Amino acid sequence: MKKKSEPSVVHSFPYWVEPPAPGQDLRSIDWCVMEVLSDKTLRIVETNPDPKELEALITALEKEGV
Repeated sequence: MKKKSEPSVVHSFPYWVEPPAPGQDLRSIDWCVMEVLSDKTLRIVETNPDPKELEALITALEKEGV
């Protein structure tokens, strides 16, 4: 029988542990990493995201008024 291979990570990005309250500073909330897998599932990894990626995301969200 052929062994099924584990799905691989296609993309990962910073994701909040819990959504921020309205007006809450995005730099004050807890962040984790969301992974998109090759089998089209999502996985949350409880680890700190890359600081540069997180800052870029926060800056983009602030420009959008989130």
